[in-house]
Amino acid sequence: MKRSFVVKYMLIMTAAAAFLAGCNDTGSKDKEEDKETKKVRVSVENPIRSDIEITGDFIGNVSADSTVSVVAKLSGDVTNTYFEVGDHVNAGDLMFTIDDTSAQISMKQAKAALDSSRASLGSAQAGLDAAKISNLYTTAQVTQQWGTAGTNEMQLANAVNSAKYGLMNANENNDAAGVQLDYIRGQISDIDDQIDDLEENKDNMARYAKALTQIKRIYTEISECAGMSDESAALTAVYNKYLISGLSTTDAEAAAKTYLQMQTSGGASTVEELDTMISGASSASSAIDSLEDAKDQLLVSRAQAEVAKTAASTGVCQAQEAQALAQRMLDDYRNYTLATIITGGNAQLAGANSQVATAEAGVKQVQAGVAQAETGVEAAQLQLDYANVKAPVSGVITAKNITVNNMAAAGSPAYVITADDTQYVEFYVSEAVMDRLIVGQDVTVTRNGASYTAKITENSGIADAASGLFFIKAQILPGGDKLINGTKVKITLATDSRSSVITVPVDSVYYLNETSYVYRYINGKAVKTDVVTGISDSNRIEITDGLSEQDKVITTWASQLRDNMDVEVEGSALSQEDHSPDKIEVLNEIPD
Repeated sequence: MKRSFVVKYMLIMTAAAAFLAGCNDTGSKDKEEDKETKKVRVSVENPIRSDIEITGDFIGNVSADSTVSVVAKLSGDVTNTYFEVGDHVNAGDLMFTIDDTSAQISMKQAKAALDSSRASLGSAQAGLDAAKISNLYTTAQVTQQWGTAGTNEMQLANAVNSAKYGLMNANENNDAAGVQLDYIRGQISDIDDQIDDLEENKDNMARYAKALTQIKRIYTEISECAGMSDESAALTAVYNKYLISGLSTTDAEAAAKTYLQMQTSGGASTVEELDTMISGASSASSAIDSLEDAKDQLLVSRAQAEVAKTAASTGVCQAQEAQALAQRMLDDYRNYTLATIITGGNAQLAGANSQVATAEAGVKQVQAGVAQAETGVEAAQLQLDYANVKAPVSGVITAKNITVNNMAAAGSPAYVITADDTQYVEFYVSEAVMDRLIVGQDVTVTRNGASYTAKITENSGIADAASGLFFIKAQILPGGDKLINGTKVKITLATDSRSSVITVPVDSVYYLNETSYVYRYINGKAVKTDVVTGISDSNRIEITDGLSEQDKVITTWASQLRDNMDVEVEGSALSQEDHSPDKIEVLNEIPD
């Protein structure tokens, strides 16, 4: 469309220049005719037949398999088979053929229908363009209204989220205060249990400490008898005093030690160990006092924790009220204000879209006939391709289910191949793309910047019940072993193509008011010629009507070119006849 704009602009400027030139006096015109003219140099070439292909991208999954069924896509009599069970086939080998007489007739009928259905489009385009501009304006207005409403809703939603966060913090604080209070209460309970236990043993331990002290006193008196002049009499006196028997009356130290061990049941053999036992028995009272002090401190902590728990519970209530208020404000905005804005905007958009839809319906009605005829040709070509069934993969044939002169049923496995390389990629396409895909067609698989080649092995022609798309399976050729099963890959394949059609360079085609045209070189002149174009790639464009392979097309794009303008050809591309003086010497006059 940019080229069309440039052409329109140059035509307007040229017309203006011609008008101004007509206003000059006769003398000026004579001077212009006397000026030296410049030649517009152009390049020319004949239209050529070439293949054009349009590609599309899809997402697929890498998978693995062990066997491949070669399925006939066309029902008919088998005319030839070329392999038997046990043979090794290479991908692309012709395995069997099916009688294509009916398919040939269908192709002729489809081409005839296509030739008769091609017509010009554009009668409804002006109305569609106006409706689209109006729709864009309405959409911009509604978008602005919705954007402002969305911002307000977001602010209210943020307030709700903040209130929820505050409530969450309040609950956490409340839970923490409860845990702390329970912990302190547990500690107080533990201390009470310890005090109760010590109270029960306190009297016993006091009596025990008194008994041990008495033992120490007697032990000391026995020990002091050692070294006395009459040690035996001294010992006997002590024994009589405390009614002790069974101890030595000659060795005070031995007797004292024996007495200590007997009275403590072996618990102490020295006075130091006895002192330790006395100290332990006497410590129960002091332990209770220490526990009482600790309990007093915990009671203070419990009071503080109870205050903190009450404050945390109050904080939870306040946070709940704040959240409820924020949520109510958000709900009111969504249910009333926002709903009104959205409903009004949808009404505006519906009106604008209705106008566009009406205009589009007119354009689509004109396009439908051509599209249907093109689909018929593609379908007929697909049936012809199905008549020659080729091996989708390399491998060994393990089963053969067809014979010559018998019927091959579409969809039934004709051969089964155990593949050499069994890595596949599976993906889904629309019906329009599925109709153009054939078994054996190359696709490009891309992952992490690396590309691999795969060949289509399966095109069932059956739509998936959930998505409505059609399942396609392709085998990855050797070299794709770096792909990991289960990973997603990008798949690039030809979604439309034309074989051996007349083409010219893309830059040689001009556009004006939806009309396509080229300049042919005829006897030194640039002759404007309307053409009908088809599909194109980045270099060449299909010409379906208006040119033959014998025409010479000017391939140099130049804004100065006009119908019937004199031009000069660069190089020696033209025949000797076209270089004759009476055909080349005519020049385009452009003032210096």
